[in-house]
Amino acid sequence: MTRKLLILLCTLGTSGALAEEISIAPARMARVATIDARFQSYNIEMVEVTGGRFWKPYGSSAFDASDKYAYRAPIDLTNARLRKLAAALAPAYVRVSGTWANATYFADSDHPPSAPPAGFNEVLTRRQWKSVVDFSRAVGADIVTSFAVSRGTRDAAGAWTPDQALHLLGYTAAIGGRIAAAEFMNEPDVAVTGVLPEGYDAAAYWRDFASFRSFVKQQAPEIMLLGPGDGRYNGCS
Repeated sequence: MTRKLLILLCTLGTSGALAEEISIAPARMARVATIDARFQSYNIEMVEVTGGRFWKPYGSSAFDASDKYAYRAPIDLTNARLRKLAAALAPAYVRVSGTWANATYFADSDHPPSAPPAGFNEVLTRRQWKSVVDFSRAVGADIVTSFAVSRGTRDAAGAWTPDQALHLLGYTAAIGGRIAAAEFMNEPDVAVTGVLPEGYDAAAYWRDFASFRSFVKQQAPEIMLLGPGDGRYNGCS
């Protein structure tokens, strides 16, 4: 009898016994973790709140592979149908972030500028952010966001400063809103070009993230700190 045949016969002879002996009873298994009730969640791009050049809808008559962007007006977060559909997903998180959030200026004034200041690409007004807060309350979705990290947020040495984040947190609290969790920036692996200082690397990111973490712990310790999304695998923003 060859060695291969012997192994085959031994396998066939024991497979039935193993099938009878092994059983799994999930009800008796120890619980090792729980899933948040808000596990099923969704994203609203920051540029959909502010309005701006965003991805064209695929398959639309306006789609052109040589120019994938077009101006998109701000979405209406007061839309009754939208709120009803979103509320059906509750409880959830609504993430208001995306690539454009990295360079969005929060105008903490009743008279926002018509154009973004130097170092920013878009303007987020108080009215627009209040519409996000009102939407989150109406549909039972806690807010997740990220903060501006572009050149306009940085000091002479190129280090991130929390001024813009402080204004956004302050206004959110003033109108009775709440940010449940936050990333430092959106997709740092693809955010460098045109937004971050030249030569920005992992060491610079760690320096800035450490500053961000200290800022949140001091100013809003209730906010959950999130790791960054990865643009190579996200595919959404």
